[in-house]
Amino acid sequence: MKKQIINGLVTVLIILATLEIIPFLAGKVFIHDGYSRREIKRELLVESVTNQDSTIQLANDDGGYLGEHLLHPYLGYVSVPRSGYNELGFFGPNPILKKGDDVVNICITGGSVAKQLYQVAADRIRNNLEKDQAFSGKKVNIISLALGGFKQPQQLLSVNYMMALGAEYDIVINLDGFNEIVLPLSDNLPFKVFPSYPRHWNIYSRKKLDQRVILQMGKQAELHEKRESSRRRLANSIFRQSNFVLFLWKISDQQKNNKILQVEAELRRNIENKESDYQSTGPFYDVPDTITFLKDQVDFWVNTSKQLSALAKDGNFRYYHFLQPNQYDEGSKVLTEEELNIAFEAGPFAYKTAAQKGYPLLRTGGEKLLNDGVNYTDLSGIFKNEKRSVYSDKCCHFNELGYFTIADAITDKILAKY
Repeated sequence: MKKQIINGLVTVLIILATLEIIPFLAGKVFIHDGYSRREIKRELLVESVTNQDSTIQLANDDGGYLGEHLLHPYLGYVSVPRSGYNELGFFGPNPILKKGDDVVNICITGGSVAKQLYQVAADRIRNNLEKDQAFSGKKVNIISLALGGFKQPQQLLSVNYMMALGAEYDIVINLDGFNEIVLPLSDNLPFKVFPSYPRHWNIYSRKKLDQRVILQMGKQAELHEKRESSRRRLANSIFRQSNFVLFLWKISDQQKNNKILQVEAELRRNIENKESDYQSTGPFYDVPDTITFLKDQVDFWVNTSKQLSALAKDGNFRYYHFLQPNQYDEGSKVLTEEELNIAFEAGPFAYKTAAQKGYPLLRTGGEKLLNDGVNYTDLSGIFKNEKRSVYSDKCCHFNELGYFTIADAITDKILAKY
């Protein structure tokens, strides 16, 4: 009997060990980018960072369209207040801070890259600054006015609005450029939405929706909730330590995401076919050619940054503007094999087209900002000599190394001019 029990236990252990090895052997067959325990666990939010004296969790949680965002009368949209988000619709603590002799209040604004910089590297920024004599003995508070999809003038308006509500900042960091050149071309122009309007304004703004659109939005929200519930269950379960369970969850999550993308595509088609109205499109914009369109967006980006710089003088804060790097900016980085697999779209891609044509124009616009006295820094070439992987997806986002490198460059600039 004892021998049978031992044999049974050995058999069970062999089966379990085999199951734990399967993801590494079969990962490429079932998962697009292959099996990566670290990346999947990061998606489950089991890795957390300490920020602003509280523990926050990293998330790709900007949702889709109306799912996780609320229409806002001044800012276009903000996030639904929920776990990790404050009542004003931004990630992290309340952004209404007051100045003091023993504190330094820092605001980070921009799109999803700026938001993730805050999530991943706010502590690094804080620690870098606190080592310097200029910040010695002061508490460095860092808040975020960044959201996925934000593009100018949403940064300008967010800072201005919070100041109108009583916020007092010592430093404002604006990390942007990619959304400003890409989203007007990919998300506004196809739907005849005025370029400076928020992305997806044709969806956020609609009061009258036909039944098909309403059903699709409901289905989209339901799919998002099912996907999120599945993630939360595993994130809080001991089974997240199992490679095989992570493997199964990732396959299921990919399938759920594909369904969401299908619904989203159908939603966009239905909205595109709807008769446009002024509330959803804004003024008519004549597009003579792509380069002229992109030049207009760069001019708008330059003007909004100059406005933030002017606001800094009246608001008594220091403004630091940074152009974010991007993998589609030709010559900016030699991509690793990993990045070519997970972070580069080889075929036609609206984001790639806009970035390739737009980044040279952004650099020219940046020179105008410098000539006009704006505290501007071009980070587009920061990874030119970096041999390791820094990009994490086919859009514009980074891994921890990427965000830490950007954070160090930002703090170096602040310390050099503070």
